[in-house]
Amino acid sequence: MKKINLILITLVTSFISLSTLSKASNSKESSRVEKHANAAEIFTNWHFFENGRGMTISPNLSRFMWMLGEDPQAKEFKKELIAKKEYENKADFVTKFISKKYGFVIKEEKLMGVFNVQYKQMDVGVLGCTACHSGKAAGVFVPGLGNKTIDTYAISRDVGRIQRFWGWGNRNEDYKYIHEKSMNFAKVTADENISSLTRGLVPDSTIKTFFYKDHGIDYPKDMGRAQVKAPHLWGIKQKRSHGVFNDGSLSGDSYAWIFGAELFASDSGEHLRAVLPKIKWLTDEVLGNLLPPQYPFEIQKDKVATGKVLFENNCMKCHGEHQRDQNGHPLYLAPKVIPKHIVKTDEEKLKAISPEFIKLVETGSLRDILEFKEENIQKGYFAPKLWGVWSRFPYMHNGSIPSLYEVLLPPSERSAIFSMTDAGEEYRFDKERVGLTLFNKNEYKRKEREAKRGSREIYWIKREGQSNQGHYFEKSFSKLTHSDRLALIEYLKTL
Repeated sequence: MKKINLILITLVTSFISLSTLSKASNSKESSRVEKHANAAEIFTNWHFFENGRGMTISPNLSRFMWMLGEDPQAKEFKKELIAKKEYENKADFVTKFISKKYGFVIKEEKLMGVFNVQYKQMDVGVLGCTACHSGKAAGVFVPGLGNKTIDTYAISRDVGRIQRFWGWGNRNEDYKYIHEKSMNFAKVTADENISSLTRGLVPDSTIKTFFYKDHGIDYPKDMGRAQVKAPHLWGIKQKRSHGVFNDGSLSGDSYAWIFGAELFASDSGEHLRAVLPKIKWLTDEVLGNLLPPQYPFEIQKDKVATGKVLFENNCMKCHGEHQRDQNGHPLYLAPKVIPKHIVKTDEEKLKAISPEFIKLVETGSLRDILEFKEENIQKGYFAPKLWGVWSRFPYMHNGSIPSLYEVLLPPSERSAIFSMTDAGEEYRFDKERVGLTLFNKNEYKRKEREAKRGSREIYWIKREGQSNQGHYFEKSFSKLTHSDRLALIEYLKTL
């Protein structure tokens, strides 16, 4: 009888322990998901406008954005919407037109990353982080994903033209302070010598212009563009200590490099110093809680196991393990920098960290808070962790490969041109190859001519800094069959 009672007590105790562990586990899982949701909400509403400083357009200009609806292109777009029965009202139409023309993402009828801030009795149009660092993939809005359709050149070109006349004659000192910075922002970003050449790319060269100005000299027109797609931000907290962004050459120890785009836009080192505590908090407590997006469609589970083995044999050496916690959430680990002679992808971005640029930074007014990761300078590029990789197309640091399938092909078999129009929408998503749909044979020649004429809607690998060479490893990739590639892609969908 005593034995039976002891067994019963043991069973009850074990059940209670398992129940407690299960509740604790569910609580932790819920906590991680809740933290992500809170982080996403904070980040999508975040900007660094402070005391008249930040990425802005001229004060009060935002009140008249409805005028864009009178643009000839807008009128054609209006006809399209009416034909599709998608025209609701003028305000909704103007929002959709701005999104279509300049690449801002719409969520809940609002342009992401665009804010109207009241400052000293003025309406100041302010750009926030999410203009470039939140985007869509397969129709899904993803906080922290690089915006695939943003066109910084077109925005600045058009805003600059309007602002030239808008600011004429206004003598209010507060107005003039913001207006002059807004004009410089537009002028630099729309400089055809250093601007991006294709929608969806941003030029790191614009950040360099601050450091020339810091020394009171004009920036050279031949310093290159250093075009990159806006990086995704989940896992940046762990990545930061090993170097910032694509090549790891910028030290993340002081957090200050993360302010790069704002730095050149506001033209103010004082602005950076003023908001540095906020940058640190945003990086660690907000971005540090973002989770990668889950693949939104059905995954062929019978292929995943095969794909995992192929990943371990062909990809893990560079990209490393992808570990999860007990609730299945990713554990972010530091990436490796792969030497340029191995990865062989376009080197334009690496050349941006030149000896001249390093000297400008190290002798400038911000030398105490901006440092380099010297061992990574011009070494190569990160082999990033592949969490949420399904959403991060087009691939490579310069967005030169439209799908995961083509990443596994020889460069000679990859697409030379592909469309960036509506790149984040579901109708543009290729579920089998994971990435962008391509031009069909009937339209290819015409689209190629448009690319050669400079269409910003079409990615063309012959443009400066947009080569699709590299990331092809003959010994392993040449052995992959069509079925192998598809199986590997099914596994990558699970990350």
